[in-house]
Amino acid sequence: MSPEARAERLSVAREQLLNGVDRLMTAEGWQQLITSRAWLRRYSLNNVIMILQQCPEATDVRPLSEWKQEGHGYMRKGTHKIKIWKPRLRTLDPEKAGNGGDSTNSPDQTTGTTELSGFLLVPVVDVSQLQGEPRANRPAPPRPIELSGDAPAGLWDLIAAQITARGYSVERGDCDGAYGRTIWGERRVIVRADVDPAQASKTLTHELAHILCEHETRGADTPRHLREVEAESVACVVAAVCGLDTLAYSVPYVAGWAADRDAARQSAQRVLTVADAILGRLDQAPHQAASTDADTSAANAAHRNVRTEAA
Repeated sequence: MSPEARAERLSVAREQLLNGVDRLMTAEGWQQLITSRAWLRRYSLNNVIMILQQCPEATDVRPLSEWKQEGHGYMRKGTHKIKIWKPRLRTLDPEKAGNGGDSTNSPDQTTGTTELSGFLLVPVVDVSQLQGEPRANRPAPPRPIELSGDAPAGLWDLIAAQITARGYSVERGDCDGAYGRTIWGERRVIVRADVDPAQASKTLTHELAHILCEHETRGADTPRHLREVEAESVACVVAAVCGLDTLAYSVPYVAGWAADRDAARQSAQRVLTVADAILGRLDQAPHQAASTDADTSAANAAHRNVRTEAA
């Protein structure tokens, strides 16, 4: 590729990224970002934005070589590969520089033996762009659970453990009309007692997000509505991955919520980082999340007992 052609391609890619950041400042664009994170967890914020700009319906994006390994190596007629940014890495150990010093890691992946030397555009493909029906061969995603019903197995306990590990107590009780409260000075997290287990678990995740987003120390410089957007967005991502469909009525209306691109981008990065941190800890405790039906029934019954006593 000539230097001129390369510069033109980079210019187009940067413009796509900036346009994607602009979309974060609208209700539709923000909800699209939150929805996508349940599926596109392997990619950075910049690449999620790039993917959604080129393929808004994307749900499972991988290099074509990975699709070929699964037997789906051909794209639908009329579709085009998605371009994203891949770190260009230089191997620190000369003995491992067999490819000229550049790592062949997947997009967004780095190792402890390399250092960043730049970025380049690489092609990836969404499942919707492939011939055939690759999705038909996969297990169906978890059926969304109504917030008026039970919570996914072990979710309340695992989220509560993350909160108590940071020095906070967790309790059910009066929240002055709100679903939940975090009392910073007393290190207490309270969730309303008169809601079902699904809503209680999602609210508890919202309160954990407040803690991890450092809203106690950022409160003086961060408007309340922005703190709520961040916490609720984190809760939506975590809930979606765990099988709770909360997006339609949980994501606040965010049109005009950010004053500029930098504010929108920083908040989006914070949301994705915190959500991934919570999910990462949930992933580390599969034996707890995969509790028996009896354990799940007992936990949900305990939540319902709290609700009955409060009523």
